[in-house]
Amino acid sequence: MLQKLLYGHQGDDQTNYDAIRYSIMLTGTAIIHFIFMVAFYIMGIYFMAIYNTAIVVMYAYTSKIISNIKTLGRLYWVVLAEVVIHSCLATIFVGWNYGFMYYLSSMIPVSFYLAFSISAFKRKLLYPFVSAGTIFVAYITILTLAHFVQPVYPNTPAGFRIFFTYMNIIIGLGLTFMFSALFAVEVNSMQLKMESEHERLEDEASYDPLTHFLNRRSMDERLNHTHRNAIINDVPYSLIMADIDHFKVFNDSYGHDCGDFVLQSIAKIITAQIRAKDSACRWGGEEFLILVNDAQETAVEVAERIRYAIESYEFIYEGKPLHVTITLGVSSYYSSAKVKTLIEIADKRLYKGKENGRNQVVSA
Repeated sequence: MLQKLLYGHQGDDQTNYDAIRYSIMLTGTAIIHFIFMVAFYIMGIYFMAIYNTAIVVMYAYTSKIISNIKTLGRLYWVVLAEVVIHSCLATIFVGWNYGFMYYLSSMIPVSFYLAFSISAFKRKLLYPFVSAGTIFVAYITILTLAHFVQPVYPNTPAGFRIFFTYMNIIIGLGLTFMFSALFAVEVNSMQLKMESEHERLEDEASYDPLTHFLNRRSMDERLNHTHRNAIINDVPYSLIMADIDHFKVFNDSYGHDCGDFVLQSIAKIITAQIRAKDSACRWGGEEFLILVNDAQETAVEVAERIRYAIESYEFIYEGKPLHVTITLGVSSYYSSAKVKTLIEIADKRLYKGKENGRNQVVSA
């Protein structure tokens, strides 16, 4: 639940989560001002007590009515102004030693977090940089007031001074740490989303969307890498070129959806028959190229398993049985060969199989 409130949830209304998070922050601020209100009433500093009462009412009210996400940006400036004014007023009334300036600096990580996590802020660096400038001016102003102006209530009990000092330190450092950590998590979350999106785009660029086999460009890269390894380390590899027999009949007789069904079904069969270290590619149309990282004898065995599995499989499309077979040509690496040459050899053997009656494996 906390994760959902902090970062939203896929498929949910992000605007609602932004409002909820902002509402929680305002409620927390209202609670802090309520504590200030009670303490100032006890101390008899009624101006600050009344001021904090008004602020508590304001925050409590706004935390309930937040629904229009477009107002959050303007509300942030109201909150920043309120924090600065309260810090200045409190210092004027009781003095520098009470530590009301400590929670000013916490507004900087708060502004960075909001700018990068709330959609209404649109990742504008205006918020944190203006916040930092405002806080710097306010801090210097408070320091100047503390040096040249005596507090209105200079003789408040020591217990209250200790209470306010520790409370303001805890609030200031606590908020600084919490929102710095949240900002770091937010940035990390954004980075993970970008990496995930990058991987998704890479997958789309590398794989055929219908069969989920490698596309031609990706297979070319893998073939070149495998070929270099074969040259350097004398590691054998083989290629299988496969073509679905009479594939045009399925499209002409039953439509292109039937052709897609056949392609997807055959892709699943091929995936089940090849090994983890081998690779399959949709080379074009109804043609597949399979990279077998082994000698030709093993590639022939793999090709025969594929041929038999497809011949034996019951293809049923919209209640109609389909007779599907495949013809395959096999070639194997030799020292003077280029990748293009091996593909051409496998392709010629494939078409030799087509001419000899289809539904067969040709390796010579």
